[in-house]
Amino acid sequence: MTSSVNSSANPYAMLNGSSSTSGSSTSSTNANTDTSAQGIQDRFLKLLVTQLQAQDPMNPMDNSQITSQMAQISQVSGMQTLNTAMQSLVQSQAANQSLMAATMIGKQALVPGNALSLTSGSNVQGAVNLSGAATDYTVSIADANGNVVDTLTVKSPSSGLNSFNWDGKDANGKQLPSGNYTFSAKATSASTTAVTATPYANQAVTAVSWASGSPQLIMKDGTSVGLANVAQLS
Repeated sequence: MTSSVNSSANPYAMLNGSSSTSGSSTSSTNANTDTSAQGIQDRFLKLLVTQLQAQDPMNPMDNSQITSQMAQISQVSGMQTLNTAMQSLVQSQAANQSLMAATMIGKQALVPGNALSLTSGSNVQGAVNLSGAATDYTVSIADANGNVVDTLTVKSPSSGLNSFNWDGKDANGKQLPSGNYTFSAKATSASTTAVTATPYANQAVTAVSWASGSPQLIMKDGTSVGLANVAQLS
């Protein structure tokens, strides 16, 4: 009697690397657990040949079924190759980001923040990022105790990042002592839509941290900033 295989059954269950057959050799087990694209293809071809050899001549497999199974294994193989390529790309990008971050140590970066470090007799530069069109924006500068010591108004700013210079003097024109100051900003919208004014500060990059899984710049004031948040570097 000719042995037959049910053509409607799925003989490719072992493609996922598992098998219900006991007593298999170590080499067979290793082969069946190879989840690489090449390993999956090899198991598929062996199973396909076995099925074709054991099929009932009176009830052969349908060509469309074989074509469908070939298409499925090609798709799996392609996805495995794509996954490998994507992993390699991600690793390469992470390495490039780490290298870029390391080269920023010791440089001045314009990042979100409101710190102003004043050296007596020198101007201090800050920036404000506007979310839309504004007729002007006002910068309020405060000392370490939170007292407002000076205000600046910038007319006709553009949407986006706008820089300003503070001369280090109070509202009466008196030179203020060196030290740490902070600032806040408020914009006057050019329309009925509110405009958000986000402070940006120039700070020195002192170190780089990978604690979060991606490079983070450690700024002079101790805050950490992602590479994507650096607006300017000098």
